[in-house]
Amino acid sequence: MLVRELVRGDEVETEPQLQAVVLTCLYLSYSYMGNEISYPLKPFLVEESKERFWDRCLLIVNSLSRSMLRINSEPAFFTEIFTELKACGGNNNGSLPPPTSAA
Repeated sequence: MLVRELVRGDEVETEPQLQAVVLTCLYLSYSYMGNEISYPLKPFLVEESKERFWDRCLLIVNSLSRSMLRINSEPAFFTEIFTELKACGGNNNGSLPPPTSAA
């Protein structure tokens, strides 16, 4: 869900930019799983500037935190997102299905 919402074709120009965005999404996904899970930050930092990483984290949290929290609190929303994810794995061309209601 995070990658789908954050990565648009013309906004990510290089592979390192894409890697930085995906790793930031992964880091935040782990963080939202609960405070009992702790991951070191270093493997997620692939840019020279830590500020870029934290700015991206704040952007994601400010824009998508509500949806991220819904995944844990609303079983139907979790099922919807999980179904989308499974559909992506079944596509031969690797494209994402169009977003549904991610209020």
